[in-house]
Amino acid sequence: MEKQGNWELKTYEVPGRRIVWTEGIGQANPEEVNKVTEYVLAKAKSFGPGAWAYIPGIDKMAPIFDSETQKCFADMHKKCEEAGCVAFAFASGGMAAIKVQSKRHHQQSHVGIVSEHFRTADDAKEWLKENFGI
Repeated sequence: MEKQGNWELKTYEVPGRRIVWTEGIGQANPEEVNKVTEYVLAKAKSFGPGAWAYIPGIDKMAPIFDSETQKCFADMHKKCEEAGCVAFAFASGGMAAIKVQSKRHHQQSHVGIVSEHFRTADDAKEWLKENFGI
């Protein structure tokens, strides 16, 4: 877990599965987004070659208003796809505003990664198992 200013990143393990799971809390800025991206890519690399998925917990994040941070999130999608990510399973807790924003970042990235939103990380994990065998 890393806390900087009003931003905190929690990381979780999903034993036996090729899933990277993080939870962002508070207001992200470009530096924090880049750190999250580095963590996600390093964790995915530790799985070895093959498909993997990412569960970003976003329900406790503040809305992103600045274009630089939005671009960093869109770039994250591209980098994850290049590293073998096949799905983003957002745990958004039913937060409509953050769900809309994450969809916008996904659209701006122009990637082929499948992206879905779920109330809980458990729902996201079940979907990844059923649809991707991950």
